[in-house]
Amino acid sequence: MYTKIAIIATFFSLWLSGYLQSPNQEYAAFILIFSLGILHGSNDIKLLSKVDTSANTFKLVLYIIVYIAVVLIAGLLFYYIPTIALILFVIFSAFHFGEQHWNNIEGIGINFNRILFLSYGLSVLFLLFVCNPEPTIKIIFELCSIQFNSDWFVWLLAASVICWGLYAGILVYKKKLSLDRLLFEIFLLFVLALVFKTATLIWAFAIYFIYWHSIPSMLEQINFLYNEVSIKSFLKYLKSSFLLWLISISSLFLTFFLLQNEAYLYPLVFAFLGSITFAHSFIISWMFSLKK
Repeated sequence: MYTKIAIIATFFSLWLSGYLQSPNQEYAAFILIFSLGILHGSNDIKLLSKVDTSANTFKLVLYIIVYIAVVLIAGLLFYYIPTIALILFVIFSAFHFGEQHWNNIEGIGINFNRILFLSYGLSVLFLLFVCNPEPTIKIIFELCSIQFNSDWFVWLLAASVICWGLYAGILVYKKKLSLDRLLFEIFLLFVLALVFKTATLIWAFAIYFIYWHSIPSMLEQINFLYNEVSIKSFLKYLKSSFLLWLISISSLFLTFFLLQNEAYLYPLVFAFLGSITFAHSFIISWMFSLKK
């Protein structure tokens, strides 16, 4: 059911791209990312108490301390070793996106599934970069002071798509994946390519990030926490997420206000998302392991 809604929302956003010019596309993107995007990762503390039902108060406090430490360490990495941090961010994000998208596939084994998740996520990210090479290269330079070559995106995209295609083909051969599902996923990649090519980098990222990752992730989390997806369970999710969401948004805006430089906005957003992605991806993987 949600897949149909996501398809409609994606095509609507594609249509909207023709009417929204920069910077209006960026404004729309930031509204989506700062609301639903950050919200989907703001319920990690609640998830921690659910994934380890035997955890006492001391253990939960320890989990929270470790969680905050991972976020802070990731932030320090972006500040002191941005190149390493960026590489890790791309890898963790790709795996996280792929795991969310393919978590309902039975697969063949843990390592097989991990390569499937990673290769699919990398295919989406490098497709985004290939379709928006100049702004991507600019952000990489502002983050790491490295002048990236756009041809590298093409080769990395080709390698990722070939790897994903081979693994998806094996799943079809092993009857773990229907041919219809594979054809739909190929169709979806073509749709995303059209969106990525038409929209600006941040607006294109927001369209994928919100419709194909954040909202599906929230639905999975709500079902995991409350055993149903309803308005009532969503309000419970919103209530338990609000404080962490507010702290995250306030921290981001405070940092941007202190910098007082619009040129830092895109790198800051991606660095911020990268910092919270590291810890969040571990918890979501833990959640999915308990559901199997």
